[in-house]
Amino acid sequence: MPARKPVIKEALNTAARKKYFLCFLLFFISGISSFSPDSSILSQFKGQSMAHNFNPGFLYSEEELEFLDHQITNVLIDSGFNGTVLISRYGMVIYERALGFAGTSKAEPLNMETSFQLASISKTFTSTAVLLLQEQGLLNVTDKVNQHIPEFPYDNITIQHLLTHTSGLQNYMWLLERRWTQRNFPTNEDVLKLFVETKRPLNFRPGQRFEYSNSGFVFLALLIERVSGKTYAEFIHENIFDPLEMNRSFVYDLQKGTSIENRAYGFRQIRGRNNLIPDDKLDGPLGDKGVFSSAGDLYKWDQAIHRSELLSPDAWKQAFTHARLNNDSLVNYGMGWRLQTYLDKKIVHHPGRWHGFRTSFKRFADDHTTLIILSNNDRNIVGIIEKLQDIIYYDEREIWLATNSDESLPDEELNDTIEYSPADE
Repeated sequence: MPARKPVIKEALNTAARKKYFLCFLLFFISGISSFSPDSSILSQFKGQSMAHNFNPGFLYSEEELEFLDHQITNVLIDSGFNGTVLISRYGMVIYERALGFAGTSKAEPLNMETSFQLASISKTFTSTAVLLLQEQGLLNVTDKVNQHIPEFPYDNITIQHLLTHTSGLQNYMWLLERRWTQRNFPTNEDVLKLFVETKRPLNFRPGQRFEYSNSGFVFLALLIERVSGKTYAEFIHENIFDPLEMNRSFVYDLQKGTSIENRAYGFRQIRGRNNLIPDDKLDGPLGDKGVFSSAGDLYKWDQAIHRSELLSPDAWKQAFTHARLNNDSLVNYGMGWRLQTYLDKKIVHHPGRWHGFRTSFKRFADDHTTLIILSNNDRNIVGIIEKLQDIIYYDEREIWLATNSDESLPDEELNDTIEYSPADE
């Protein structure tokens, strides 16, 4: 990155922080919501997130915003990015843009309201729903799963094992590929029946190690249905989407076959042509994937988490606490959330990959910064994520590298939500 004036560091000095804090406090005490963006970059934005009621000038000069806009947009264009990006600092949106198309047709450009298949980011909603049921006194994460799903064929797996990917369950997708021969799309109940019928052994004793498991979250979605008496989609809508006014978010239930307006479709390039990726039987089960949302709605999700809405502060803390194995060692996963650090900053996040969709919801918890990337053209976004966070934290990164000259940057983005393919066995 070429040398430039240290404008970002200047904006975050003590005076700027005091200025921001006073204005931020004034907003919440008096309900003032008439801050008007005065930077040219923001005039392009058409999203409806509440951060547009703030003036990012309290954090950044116009020069800084132009620098961020130029650097970030160049990364996206140079990478052939097709999707939407939203970035916030201290809760304020400083960048959002839609580039490319909703599918293979150039007649359908993406916009900031477009809903994307979140892939494994869906797990953050599933885990939150389970913790909501815990706070309602309907379950405890230490309960054995078969206490709530009697047919569940393993008597030593707890809800917590499912939430933390330490259950040892085999991959349900592998099972569906080989055993599901019906024409209709399978449900979560059907996945349970297959596990009961085939008596699949566990890969390891529950709690012995961490092994990423989509199966665990399919059973968690089924658990939500059994305990609440509602469908997974109904529970998520009524308890998360509706209260937070996430109006561009929904659970994509193939059993209903509902047509959705302004949604993205996953596609990939094959021999120079863009090809849509159709729904298949693996799209039937929910909980591990299946939630669609927009960048703006995920920003609302981030804000709600920051304010400890929906769950108590203790429950959110539980979600973001490292899981502990039987041997007392810790893993970099909580309950439905990846745990990571960057420049010694704590990150809670989740990546996703499914049928052409590549997604990332990354929350830098220490300074309330959020990086949301939603893409639908099957191109790897790991490099984009790393470049964008380096731009956002340009000055901090320079200081960190100067004081840690013998060390490399820690904990690069993990790309572990691998889309299942029989060829991957």
